[in-house]
Order: sequence, then C-alpha cells, then structure tokens
Amino acid sequence: MSTGATPKESLPLTPEQKQTVAGVASTMQIVAGLLLLLGLIQLVGGPVSLIWLGAGFFSAVLTLVQGALTLLLALVMLAASSDFRYLGEYPRFGGNHLRNAAKSLTMFYQVQVGVALVLALIVVVRLLS
Repeated sequence: MSTGATPKESLPLTPEQKQTVAGVASTMQIVAGLLLLLGLIQLVGGPVSLIWLGAGFFSAVLTLVQGALTLLLALVMLAASSDFRYLGEYPRFGGNHLRNAAKSLTMFYQVQVGVALVLALIVVVRLLS
C-alpha cells in the first residue's frame, strides 16, 4: 500500500550543504521582510503625499504602484525562501523544492527586469520631450 506520492528527485545533502541552504533561506526571509516593510511604507506614503504633502496625483499613484510591486517581490522572495528551507529539511523532495525555488527566483528577476524596462522607457520619454 502506497503512503503517498513518490518524490521525483532526491538530493542527498551533506551537513555543510544543509547549513548553507538554511543560511540562504534565513537571509532570503530577512530580505523578504524588508521588502514587505518598504512596500507597506510606500502604500501608505502615496495617499499621505497626496493629502498632506501636496504632491501631484500622478506622483501619488506611482508611489502606490511602486509599493504594490515591492510587496509582490517580497511575496515571491518569501516563497523562494520557504522552498530553500524545505530543501534543507526534507532532502527526499529536494529536487522538487530546488525546482520551485528556481521558478520563484526566475519570477523575482523577471519582475525586476520588467520594472527596469518601464523605468528606462520613462527616462527616454522624459529626455526626448
């Protein structure tokens, strides 16, 4: 009788490798926490700058969008850190967790490249106008 799904890949990790993976996971959690804090500050800062600081509507909306994107990046980083943590804790499913962590990091960097392209486009438009 089967007790569950069989793992696709098993990654035997040495104790040093487990310690390194745990360190990466905890560092990624710290980065995710800082991104969450920054995103929340930006989400609150948008309306505050519009209402009390006299900033323009467009500036306040951009601050809100920036805060939302920062929160998205924080959640993706948190997902990757969880996969790295599980990679060290459950080597039987190590291949699956490594694949999930790589997908999460790929998404993180794709969002960063997208934001960089939008910023570059804004700079070019501002320089040409």
